[in-house]
Amino acid sequence: MRSSLALLLTFFLLPISVFAEEPAKVDPPKKETPQKKRKQKSPIKPADYAQWERLDPANRQFSPNGKWLIYGVTRVDEERTLRLHRLTGKKMPEVESFQYGMRPVFSNDSAWLAVTIGKSPAEAKKEPKEKLPGATTHLRNLASKETIIFKNVSAFHFSDDSRFAAIEVNGKSPGKALIVRNLSHKTNTTFGNVTQHAWSDQGSHLAMVIDSPSISNSLQVFSPKTGTLRTLDSSDLEYKSLQWRKDSLDLAVMREKKHAEKEDVSHTLLAWKGVAQKKPKKLVYDHTKDKNFSAEMFLPVGKISWSEDGAALYCDLKKWEKKPKTPKPKPASEPKKEEGEKEDSEKEPKPKKEEETIEKKAPEKKPAPKKEEETKGKTLRDTLQEKSNVEVWHAKDAEIMPLQKKQASSQKNPSRKAMWWLGEESMVQLGNDLTEKVGITRKGNRAIGIDRTPHKETAMFGPRLQDVYKIDTKTGEREKVLESLKYVLSTSPNGRHLLFMRNGQLWAYDLETNQDLHLSKDLDTHFSDEEDDTLAVEKRPYGQGIWLKDSSAFLMYDRYDLWLISPDGSSTTRITNGRKDRIRHRLSQANFLKDNEGLLEPDQALYLALYGDRTKKSGYGKLDAIRSKEPVEVLVWEDKMISSLTRAKNADRYLLTIESGNDSPDIYVSGPNLARRKQISKTNLFQKQYYWGQTELIDFENKNGVKLQGSLRYPANYRDGKKYPMVVYIYEKRSQGLHKYDVPSEKHPYNPAVFSAEGYFVFQPDIVYRPQEPGISALECVVPAVKQVLKTGMVDENKVGLVGHSWGAYQTAFIVTRSDLFAAGVAGAPLTNMMSMSVSVYWNSGQTNAAIFTQSQGRMDKPFWQDPENYIRNSPIHGLDNLNTPLLIAFGDKDGAVDWGQGVQMYNAARWAGKENLVMLVYPGENHSLRKEENMVDYHYRVREWFDTHVKGHEAPKWITEGKSFLERQKEKEDKKDKPQSKPEAAAKPKKEEPPKKGKAK
Repeated sequence: MRSSLALLLTFFLLPISVFAEEPAKVDPPKKETPQKKRKQKSPIKPADYAQWERLDPANRQFSPNGKWLIYGVTRVDEERTLRLHRLTGKKMPEVESFQYGMRPVFSNDSAWLAVTIGKSPAEAKKEPKEKLPGATTHLRNLASKETIIFKNVSAFHFSDDSRFAAIEVNGKSPGKALIVRNLSHKTNTTFGNVTQHAWSDQGSHLAMVIDSPSISNSLQVFSPKTGTLRTLDSSDLEYKSLQWRKDSLDLAVMREKKHAEKEDVSHTLLAWKGVAQKKPKKLVYDHTKDKNFSAEMFLPVGKISWSEDGAALYCDLKKWEKKPKTPKPKPASEPKKEEGEKEDSEKEPKPKKEEETIEKKAPEKKPAPKKEEETKGKTLRDTLQEKSNVEVWHAKDAEIMPLQKKQASSQKNPSRKAMWWLGEESMVQLGNDLTEKVGITRKGNRAIGIDRTPHKETAMFGPRLQDVYKIDTKTGEREKVLESLKYVLSTSPNGRHLLFMRNGQLWAYDLETNQDLHLSKDLDTHFSDEEDDTLAVEKRPYGQGIWLKDSSAFLMYDRYDLWLISPDGSSTTRITNGRKDRIRHRLSQANFLKDNEGLLEPDQALYLALYGDRTKKSGYGKLDAIRSKEPVEVLVWEDKMISSLTRAKNADRYLLTIESGNDSPDIYVSGPNLARRKQISKTNLFQKQYYWGQTELIDFENKNGVKLQGSLRYPANYRDGKKYPMVVYIYEKRSQGLHKYDVPSEKHPYNPAVFSAEGYFVFQPDIVYRPQEPGISALECVVPAVKQVLKTGMVDENKVGLVGHSWGAYQTAFIVTRSDLFAAGVAGAPLTNMMSMSVSVYWNSGQTNAAIFTQSQGRMDKPFWQDPENYIRNSPIHGLDNLNTPLLIAFGDKDGAVDWGQGVQMYNAARWAGKENLVMLVYPGENHSLRKEENMVDYHYRVREWFDTHVKGHEAPKWITEGKSFLERQKEKEDKKDKPQSKPEAAAKPKKEEPPKKGKAK
């Protein structure tokens, strides 16, 4: 129910003074233009939601030289655009827009930009059968603004030297047309029937697979600089999996190798070293000529990859499947004619009825009944034409049937990792039936195999454990080196050390000496989650370990700090000091920009993301070097959410985003010290026209004296002295969202911005847990949290609603059956019966729910038959006698996380108990979260109507007071065929009478 780069140390001289380093100063976001008379603000209405904007991080990037920035903005109504800003020059920032733009790509020299123009929301919602226009790519010269448009584009790539572009265009033939554009000469070279292409990282060499219907297929390399086209290999068979080696001119490909007696198609590996040479060396691996290759195996089509040094290729192997025999068609036997029956030609034609003249589909042929002599003396079971498709679920099953179904495709014929050392005649198989997963070290000198099969029984109701094997990549020999581990972390770049967790401690295994090294033995800290209050013995580590490129050390997180640790245990240093002030330090992504694959340079400066555990402040700091003895320099630190620090590839220009509860996220650009940040984006400027609620941090203690916090959002048009209703949204810890900006939407049923606009306070308190008491723990936290807010005098104590989804819904359903504090509750997909839930199936994964109870949120250490009291005490359904609060439950009847039977049990139990204040909504075909637009909107409005009725005291819609029968629902469907679709029943209207008292059904 739940879910490296080195920094340039030289200063980049920016051509505009706003990026000069000065003491930190932030431009005020979105100042209002002074006016003689301030315009009256308006309340936000549902029709206003559509215009609200969100930043799209997937479409945000600097040009390599840092002089341009493009980012995406998406509106609630799904309208979207890319905005291109020029960051230098007198007219900075200069802005251009690309409506429906996506996947922007800058050339490496920052002279060109390619943008794909997608479909409008209306086009995207059309039926798949309707033909939609193909993607269009705009190629923009950033200096001259000249734009070339290519239509029907399926792929676009710049060459590494930025002189050329490859544009793949859809065509009618199996292959596609490939246009190679000379960007400076403005000329095109076009190739036909191209099924695959790729630029080399070094130089401008374009490899292409040509699938020609008239002549043989081929692998060709085109050099647009010289105009030469070379054929490296040709064949009547197909080529697949084109792959260049990084930063080289080494090329590899798979070529089909068919076998008449086999169902599958195998492949031959081809590799060339230095394709730019006049006669590049061609290397071939044909498994049929490998005497050591298992006759059971073959090379399926799939990704191939190079070792770092180019000495080997990695691929996958599978077992053969025999080609099924095609049965010979039996001659059709003519039916016997009855005596005196005429031949067809002699029969008089019968007049056809009008409906019989319409062409009909031939009836499905059923097997003829067996003759009496064939069935004589046999049972019905022996003579049945169809076999039963019954499933046998056995208590001995280590993996239950739903899980077996989920894994069937991968387990039927799993892939085994293999390695071909170029020039050798043999392939080294690294994976086998035991090692489910194989990872090869960066140098290719070792492989690590993971085997979970010995621990399948443990995984049924407990942790998923694994054994670790060391595999020799030259011989394939394997040796088990570690057993029964839950967390295997990472290997050093040189392939010598493997990090892992054992009993909450950090260890390294030396793969050369076969020694265990206890790295955290004498350290007064924990590298596993200190706040994890589940009953899992092995807690999740804070990180995997970030290695230095030379393998001399790695960085590891504890709760607040970074530690620099040598893998041999010779040195351990804490390089930050966040624990003192409870400030969390984490590496920023800005440290990993030069494609070092997550590695750090030994002398690299570090940018660190900072977060105040209690203050909720955030920002960034900097260490001048990894081994620096100086403290972290704080660059920016504010009472806001500051995130997404990014650096331009070839310039000391940085961006970050800043947001708060009442200020939408925007992008700011600065120099390396993040001082005097310049605001680039200005989203939701129109918000100043509307009332908007501020946020506040609330401190409270739970029943057991634990200090906790919660985020409180005010009503949009809050006025001092007036008491307001409040909605409390719960899950686990929620106070970290204090500065999160919420966009109003009709598709979000629990939207804080919407509740605020409708005049509610919105409170999201933290919850911590005691063992075996998940429901009781929630009650012990939520009730004191609400009472703390009530002490402010701003909230009407009789008008408080409680809402949650999934685990939050469980807690909601539990609390309203144990407390009359709330006027109404809404539970989306709640667990209601701890006993039945613990032995049911998590259908989305196919696993049982037992591990959720023993290892995760359930926090139960025993099955219910050994501890029935705790299961009963913490189950909402067992508190139904005390349910005095109107409770709305919602489920999708295909919920694969919480079986909707949990809702049915609560619904029927409530009916049995005579509780008429419970209503359940069921959305056909929906999973754990609603996905169909019409259902998301419907649920949004029903949640609002439920709270408006029971919390605000508005007049109740009919569905709340009487429900809706099946026939009424059917009639509505029929009526909708003739009428335009409308929203759910009108929003609840205010009544003049007094609102209901808390805990009483309307």
